[in-house]
Amino acid sequence: MPTKIIPITGGLGNQLFQYAHGRKLEIIDKKSVIFDTSFFSNSHQIQSSNLPIKKDTPRPFLLSKFNINPTSKFSQNPENRASKIFKKIIQKITGNYPLYQSEKYFAQVKDIILKELTLNKPLSTQAEIIDNSIKLQTNPVSLHIRRGDYANNLHTNKHHGLTALEYYYHADHYIKSKVSNPVFFIFSDDITWVKNNLKMSDCVFVSNPNITEVEELILMSHCKHNIIANSTFSWWGAYLNQNLGKIVMAPKQWTTKKTAAELDILPKSWIQL
Repeated sequence: MPTKIIPITGGLGNQLFQYAHGRKLEIIDKKSVIFDTSFFSNSHQIQSSNLPIKKDTPRPFLLSKFNINPTSKFSQNPENRASKIFKKIIQKITGNYPLYQSEKYFAQVKDIILKELTLNKPLSTQAEIIDNSIKLQTNPVSLHIRRGDYANNLHTNKHHGLTALEYYYHADHYIKSKVSNPVFFIFSDDITWVKNNLKMSDCVFVSNPNITEVEELILMSHCKHNIIANSTFSWWGAYLNQNLGKIVMAPKQWTTKKTAAELDILPKSWIQL
């Protein structure tokens, strides 16, 4: 049986999409899968003398923080070096959007994915304090503002763009029209900017250096409702939320050139603004 190689690349949200798709191939399609983690070595920063490849934003491998399937195979060298360079060049030429970013690639194994994408260690003290605060609220709502390389990296900004604050104000208004006494738990990779610019009431600013990225994801999922950015990170925070009556707000414009509908990235029950 031929082996399917699934590259694990990018930030946490992308890694989760890629892993979930690979698990569907293993469980439903009965395929032999190797998860290629070579992105997290220096190989993805190689430059071709004829075609410069823009360096990706450095990212840590974070799947090991979850209860991932112990029998799944991970390798930093599942194929030869020349093949990996060729794939990278083609991706840069064609501008391919990362693959598998839709629930349709793993919907058949959703229950398994929800179980595996739980943390394999307890929350830290700081994260547990926030988690307890979330549990005390009648209607806790996570709100994620993605900036970081979306704002500071010209290449990334050109592709992804930034979701305007007006989107969050509209989402705030919608949530308040549907649920009573919502409290908004704010997550961002630039929390100082958010504190200075987001004008909303009933907010708890969560993000700080003592709470890890994976803990933030779980805290988002523990809120009853979610307001996400054009980000796979908060997409997963909302997706892992198992509140049956959840309201998920998402931006209609997902990248500078593509809408969420064109990319087929959002579950049908999520509300686009």
